[in-house]
Amino acid sequence: MQIRKGTTDDLPDVRAISERTIEVGCLAENVDETTKAYAHNLIETAIDAFLAGVPSDNHSVYIATRDDVALGYVVAIHDAPEICWIVVDPSAQGGGVGKALMIAALDALAESGVRGNVRLTVPVTNERAKAFYRKFGFMVTGPVNDHKIPMIEMQRAA
Repeated sequence: MQIRKGTTDDLPDVRAISERTIEVGCLAENVDETTKAYAHNLIETAIDAFLAGVPSDNHSVYIATRDDVALGYVVAIHDAPEICWIVVDPSAQGGGVGKALMIAALDALAESGVRGNVRLTVPVTNERAKAFYRKFGFMVTGPVNDHKIPMIEMQRAA
């Protein structure tokens, strides 16, 4: 597996990974149309964050690949500090991709002077993601009330 800086050439892969992940992670067969529309808007939000982060000195954007196949990506904002997107293709989950991306993002934040108080949000129902983030020292700090999908904030102390 290779972790490298993301480029605009990665956008088709980022879109495809985002679509598959949203489909598996957020959309059950019986969700209402409002929730489905919101979930699909998340794809555009993720792509916009990736695209905005590529040229920015205030962002770190990495993509994980194996044999030139994109497996996942991460976008971190230095001055927030926040992991605003970490997305692993469902077919690659459990294979160390998320771990490698998280380490790359946390290392980039540390290089920019951020050692703690990094935050992220995760769907309330995503127990697997919450357990993954806990392994990196993230703790639940409270609900996030401005999303149509119930979310919680997690933060990593210094």
